[in-house]
Amino acid sequence: MKRNEAIKKFKPLSQKVLKRLADDSIIEFPLTDSHQLLISALCRIWTDEWYVAQMNKTFKPDKRAVMLAFPNFGKIERYILSNYLNLKPGMKLRASDMASRIRQHFKIEYPQFKIHRVRQAAYNLRRYSRSGSRKHTLIQLAMLEGSHDNFWS
Repeated sequence: MKRNEAIKKFKPLSQKVLKRLADDSIIEFPLTDSHQLLISALCRIWTDEWYVAQMNKTFKPDKRAVMLAFPNFGKIERYILSNYLNLKPGMKLRASDMASRIRQHFKIEYPQFKIHRVRQAAYNLRRYSRSGSRKHTLIQLAMLEGSHDNFWS
């Protein structure tokens, strides 16, 4: 089965997910019968709230909220977001200093314009959460998901 056919047949899975499964050598195109069976099982699991809830329990509440609110964020973006969210009131962290931290921690050069985007998201979250409880903040974080769907587009 070719990629376009698979996208139509296995609808809950996005083209991006299918590409990642292929990039990680979990499946290959054209899909074999066994790969189609595997994808069918994944669709069933990922669309069942019980399974998804059980899998999400393994993550701490803060990480779970960030993953839901910012599904396109990878490890580095979550690292940046966490650093900015955890700043004490009145403290600042320059993007160039964050780039140095990333260079030291991840051993890569990371574009400052992407740091600026994540920093802005963190500042927006901090602004929204000043008056609320932790639970309220997590709910707000999850609700922001829609406003960041095209974050990296």
